[in-house]
Amino acid sequence: MIQAAAPVLDLSTCDKEPIRTPGSIQPHGFLLTLAADLAVLQASANLGDWCGVAADAAPGRPLAEVIGQAAAQRLVPELAADLGPRPFYVGTVTTDNGRHFDVLAHQWDGVTIAEFEAVDRAEPADFRNLYPLIGDFLLKVNDTNSIESLARLACQHVRSVTGFGRVLVYRFDADGHGHVMAEARDERYHSYMGQHFPAADIPAQARALYALSRIRLIQDATYTPAALVPPLNPVTGKANDLSFAALRSVSPVHLQYMRNMNTLASMSVSLMVKGKLWGLISCHNEGPAA
Repeated sequence: MIQAAAPVLDLSTCDKEPIRTPGSIQPHGFLLTLAADLAVLQASANLGDWCGVAADAAPGRPLAEVIGQAAAQRLVPELAADLGPRPFYVGTVTTDNGRHFDVLAHQWDGVTIAEFEAVDRAEPADFRNLYPLIGDFLLKVNDTNSIESLARLACQHVRSVTGFGRVLVYRFDADGHGHVMAEARDERYHSYMGQHFPAADIPAQARALYALSRIRLIQDATYTPAALVPPLNPVTGKANDLSFAALRSVSPVHLQYMRNMNTLASMSVSLMVKGKLWGLISCHNEGPAA
């Protein structure tokens, strides 16, 4: 059988993509939108893969019927609180089929957005091992005497904490062009130190989103997006604004850009100075994130 050719991406249109309303999420977890009474309004299409409940069967059902009574009881007090627009950790739960998830939730676009990221543990993460690394970083900050030395220190410590193969500090100049001013990497990784990139690499709408939502993780640049079901937000009648969602699906153009760089996982942290996007900490991995 002859396979259809993969669609050709028009790289010139990346500044026009609906990056805040992609209609889908990255599939290393699932997403539910919830009404004020915590009934399910929408579910990501991969819900059945994670919970065993088909996505099109979830809308209108109580949360407990979708994720299980025990998991729902754990989350209800947190989800019923006055959540803000930024994702907030509300607990680690086990669904009725034995899967474990860290849950983030926020209120935006007229709904509560609950994101379930799959994990291998039944309990919350233990961050005790991070304390020495963070403490060491804070002590060394006082010894830095330039932006460049501080950027190098940040790269080293972010790489220690995250385990990414390469970490860069990428600074924007007055015209929006980028310059790699610091780097920490595994010796097997190609160096980007000192390289310059044109402003067009990061379109204006992407920069605006970086300033708004300041951490972005892409676990696997080869992923197949999981669409929201139904596709329109029942409250607004429009595509959901997923600006703050951790699982938000990202631009296909950006995913192709990553693959061209031999980067299958990435994390970006926005660096803000006086309310403006000064630069990025950009983390790369040649394989998918664990």
